[in-house]
Amino acid sequence: MSIKLSLQGQTSNVEIRARNPSLVCSVDDREVTVAEAQNLSGECSCITIGGQHYQAWRAPDGDSVWVHIGGRVFIVDVSNPLDSANPSAQATNEICADMPGMVVELHTEIGATVASGDAIVTIESMKMQIVLHAPRAGVIDQIHQQPNVAFDKGAMLVSLKPAID
Repeated sequence: MSIKLSLQGQTSNVEIRARNPSLVCSVDDREVTVAEAQNLSGECSCITIGGQHYQAWRAPDGDSVWVHIGGRVFIVDVSNPLDSANPSAQATNEICADMPGMVVELHTEIGATVASGDAIVTIESMKMQIVLHAPRAGVIDQIHQQPNVAFDKGAMLVSLKPAID
């Protein structure tokens, strides 16, 4: 089985090669072994990745999973391979908040041209700072949330429009 994962704006191809006794997968042609040593709670586990032991927390959120591991927070997006057949499902004009929080830094301004994966805004939520990236290339159309103003889950933070050549 092959899937695409997007982590902090970088997409990787992941192929699952074995499931027992451990998960063995190929990430961009590099073999990785992942084993869950102990499930501490519904969202927290002790896992081993490539021989290193970690305590990891996960919070599913639609097609994304928020992962806290090794003192860092990652948002992992899982792409459905069938979506690649539908171009309208691939790009979005909106960068929205997956959880409530506050903008702590804007990395761009209205009218700026951005590439897919460029840092757009840093938010703080649950005492964690998370950088949100451009889902596609375009031009910053609007900034909907200013720094130091609280927002709710699902709030639109920044809008993109297509770049004009």
